[in-house]
Amino acid sequence: MSGLEFLDELRKDPDLRRSVVFVMTTSAAEEDRVRAYDKCISGYVLKHSAGHSFIEAVTMLEHYWRVIEFPEQ
Repeated sequence: MSGLEFLDELRKDPDLRRSVVFVMTTSAAEEDRVRAYDKCISGYVLKHSAGHSFIEAVTMLEHYWRVIEFPEQ
């Protein structure tokens, strides 16, 4: 199953469809990026770009969880 197929399944599940998803991928293809965002992802990160800044990415995600308001459900 590809990542995009996984997102399709995730969004079909009523309990998981609103999950916040950040995609980490090797694909820099614009088509893949557009398809992923069409499935309501929160961010698209290229694995080769994350290298040295991986800690910064984790810090950003930690900050994200602290400042974003989510519904109770």
